[in-house]
Amino acid sequence: RGAGVFFGMAANHDVDLYIMQNYTFAKLPTAIKQAFNTKKDWDKAVVDYSLSHQLRWKKNIVRKVITEERKYYEDLLTYSKSHLMLYPYHLSDVMVLGLHVTPFAYYHSILTDMLRNERSYDSLPNFTAADCLRLLGIGRNQYIDLMNNMRSKGFFRKRQQPKSLLPTQPSGLNKVAWWWDVTVGYVTEEDVKSCSAEEHTLIDCLIDRGTTVAGVLDKSLLQGLYEKGLVFLGVPIADHDCIIVPPLEGFVMNRVLGDYFETLLYKIFVSIDEHTTVDELSSVLRIDKQLVKDAVSMYCRLGFAKKKGHESAPAGGDWHPSWRSDMDVFSGAVSATAALPPPMAPTVGLDQPAAAAAAA
Repeated sequence: RGAGVFFGMAANHDVDLYIMQNYTFAKLPTAIKQAFNTKKDWDKAVVDYSLSHQLRWKKNIVRKVITEERKYYEDLLTYSKSHLMLYPYHLSDVMVLGLHVTPFAYYHSILTDMLRNERSYDSLPNFTAADCLRLLGIGRNQYIDLMNNMRSKGFFRKRQQPKSLLPTQPSGLNKVAWWWDVTVGYVTEEDVKSCSAEEHTLIDCLIDRGTTVAGVLDKSLLQGLYEKGLVFLGVPIADHDCIIVPPLEGFVMNRVLGDYFETLLYKIFVSIDEHTTVDELSSVLRIDKQLVKDAVSMYCRLGFAKKKGHESAPAGGDWHPSWRSDMDVFSGAVSATAALPPPMAPTVGLDQPAAAAAAA
């Protein structure tokens, strides 16, 4: 991700552009070098920009500064939490499979810290607050109630710890669409023991097949795996997709100012037109196409937007009966794993590791 941040000591130059184009200090134009003085200053700017923009390590210049991949992602996670940023869904493969941090666990940690430090709910940027509400069911009123419960203590009762007051599993799959992607997360032997035979079968099938469209899976089994944190969900957006914004429900109007992505989400959101493709929107706004896709994916994830033409599933697919209420077109496969699509290419490394799963 990138665009929009300029560092004070080189305010007249597109510093972010040089970072995104992977310039080392030695290759910088003279004016930029003089503004930063030393390689150490430039390296610090690269790290600050990369963390604040949640950049992927493997493709960016920050890998030359922080040479240990895991260390970089751990720093990114710490930075994102401390700045109350949205979960980096575009890095889900690393966050879930590499660091074993799901969106639920991420926001659970943020709210725990906020309650412990008695921070106001208004500290949360709007889109972060909306995602907390979606995953934990905690909005402004619930947060105030939790704060009051935590502060209250009777003669024989100790002050309650914030972690004990928060939900232990994510909210249901009520906002998941049939066209979302499902990928196996980090699965241990203990996790497998907690699964039913049907859930275990579904895990094995997803491992064999790779990322799979949600609509061909048994929704109740998927919900069980989702609540256990054993799968993660992707919201794929293509260049040609058009987006519909229905009347907003559940939007949390909270802190006006946020990080760069929160600001970008507003800019793109107010420009969405159901007759304009993502590719066209990117060109009109002069914003990187992948950034627009990330933003649109987030709108759909939060339920603030829908993909035009995806209200109904295409005829002829082996859609599972449990998604009947979500589809107008339905062909009625009866198996939780029937006729899954071909497997995707295998992934390796921390940046794209294979799922760790145990067989019974």
